[in-house]
Amino acid sequence: MAVQIVRLSTGEELIAQVSETAVGIKLIDCAILIPTQQNSLGLAPFMAYSDASKGFEVTWKDVMFIVNPVKDLENQYNQMFGKLLTPEKKIIV
Repeated sequence: MAVQIVRLSTGEELIAQVSETAVGIKLIDCAILIPTQQNSLGLAPFMAYSDASKGFEVTWKDVMFIVNPVKDLENQYNQMFGKLLTPEKKIIV
């Protein structure tokens, strides 16, 4: 599973742990990307009133595209869901 951004045919952009299934993809620890007035992105749990964080499936016909997030967004996602953050490699000279 990898952290990826999924754009649905309904227009929502989700970030989640994504894995392929027989009929589409499975999303775990899903958050919705929300544009803010400061020209940045915010994250909010997707369907926080449900058990969607345990995972749910989306069929291929409902997926427009899947892309990898930039590192800062992936770190923000990992922090939100309490996942381990991976620091960038730095060379000390």
